[in-house]
Amino acid sequence: MGKKERNLKGRLESLGHDCFYLTLKLFGHRGGYLLLLPVIFVYVICSGKIHRVTSPYVSRRFPEHGWLRKRVDTFRIVLSFGQVLVDRGWLGLNVGASFSGELDGRDRLLELVAAGKGLILLTAHVGNWQTALSRICDLGAPVNSLMHYEHEAVAKHYFDLRKEPVPFTIINSEGFMGGLVESTAALQRGEIVTIMGDRYTGGPYAETKFLGDTVRLPAAAYSLAGATGSPVAVLLAAKTGSRSYRLKVWNVFQPLPTERNERRKGLSRWASMFAGSVEKYLEEYPWQWYNFYDFWSQ
Repeated sequence: MGKKERNLKGRLESLGHDCFYLTLKLFGHRGGYLLLLPVIFVYVICSGKIHRVTSPYVSRRFPEHGWLRKRVDTFRIVLSFGQVLVDRGWLGLNVGASFSGELDGRDRLLELVAAGKGLILLTAHVGNWQTALSRICDLGAPVNSLMHYEHEAVAKHYFDLRKEPVPFTIINSEGFMGGLVESTAALQRGEIVTIMGDRYTGGPYAETKFLGDTVRLPAAAYSLAGATGSPVAVLLAAKTGSRSYRLKVWNVFQPLPTERNERRKGLSRWASMFAGSVEKYLEEYPWQWYNFYDFWSQ
């Protein structure tokens, strides 16, 4: 794709998001959902690419489904993702708005924070994580989010759309040493650091089984935990209604420092705990998987 084509694609994408933001302002949350249905239907019918990028997951999660049911699975995944984007936009455009939800495992998190060793909240690109992130800032310690952050991105974070301070500190993973120095300092101060544990884009990694096949996962969270003595809690969010969500602690473990010759094995052990938690999550919420590429090809 040439530069002109990329610029045109970017402008069209920006226009599409602006249309949804305008719809949310004029017709509210329900209006955004109504507009989403025909857009997603036409996209899934006309785009072969979306089926190619969802097929690696769909074929593993629903191996018993035939051609037609897999098309329906793709529609449900894309619709679910679209609803999360609408939720994010509505939350950002309406200062003071919030969704109702519960946090299963809140007492356990409070205990971990109270220990003063910092806490790593390991999550994934599933459910409505950004919406839920706005509700985890009352655990008794400052919250930091290690994330890839582009202020000029077309798909705005809910906090970019609001004209109020962000309730947590953003540590840009594209910054110096991938943000690990700032993350280490935060953990040593007894603070909370959230990290996405499912997308490997380079650097240290761990290999483990996920939905039957080997995947490569980022190892930063486990290395940080081993170096600082901070525990890791797998915290995943799920959309349960038009304005409701569920946050749940799926596992808690303590990665330990390992000898150099045992390092790879140790990282794989911790990564398998994370992968197992995500598999259990997907048993309950199979259409809230938002990694739109071949997750296993790496």
